[in-house]
Amino acid sequence: MNRDDELVRYTMTRPPTEPIGDRTPILIAEIGSNPAPVWRFERWCAAARLAGATHIKAQMFKAEHFPPEEQAAKRPLEFPRERLPEFVQVAHENGLQAGVSVFDAEAVDLAARHCDFLKRAARERTNRELMGHINNALDENRIGYYYSVTSWGLDLVWPNPPAIPLFAIQRYATPMWYAMFRVLQAPHIMRCVNHWGWSSHTTGILDCLLAAKLGASVIEKHLRLSPDDIEAGWSLSVAEFRRMAWRIGTWNPNEH
Repeated sequence: MNRDDELVRYTMTRPPTEPIGDRTPILIAEIGSNPAPVWRFERWCAAARLAGATHIKAQMFKAEHFPPEEQAAKRPLEFPRERLPEFVQVAHENGLQAGVSVFDAEAVDLAARHCDFLKRAARERTNRELMGHINNALDENRIGYYYSVTSWGLDLVWPNPPAIPLFAIQRYATPMWYAMFRVLQAPHIMRCVNHWGWSSHTTGILDCLLAAKLGASVIEKHLRLSPDDIEAGWSLSVAEFRRMAWRIGTWNPNEH
């Protein structure tokens, strides 16, 4: 199977901080590296709140982690790790749970110490050393209200504690028809677990609405503030994201 077409399993290793109730899913606003290089947390967290998200997540990598030919382009996009507590605090002030995708052991330790959740980067789904470090860090920093997100390949290797699998397609942007086809497969593939989720890289919302209709416990979707954002090609504007949140049930216009 071509890697760009591969259905990647994501996993979350702590239960949601709030009951999912009536199958309304957690809605993660994935800001990725869109805020770089300024990283105005107040602006992005406020936008995620207005968009109807329940959670917000950024990418935490180091340029040196990537092939040499990619490092120059990746360096300006690095998350300012010393500001992680600030990011989490601002998210909380906006009523959001905060997390990051992790690529290395240092990022895992920071996320386990400061964040409400973490997600192992999709490209690290075969990194067993990182997998072990994540499990150890979570065992040492277990907080009942928090959950953790990691990602895995197609092999069913479950972390300790048990995980909720999310699915995504590593194609940026993903054609909607293909995403819909894969969403339809997810409940069947994961029929042995109580919860599953969907991480979307399409330019629309139909795949997310279908995932929610089929019972996804978690929906992750990229958020942009400008058409010039680095990941704008597979991100929603605040208005588009809010429309999705309204259809899914995490945003009520009568409460805003």
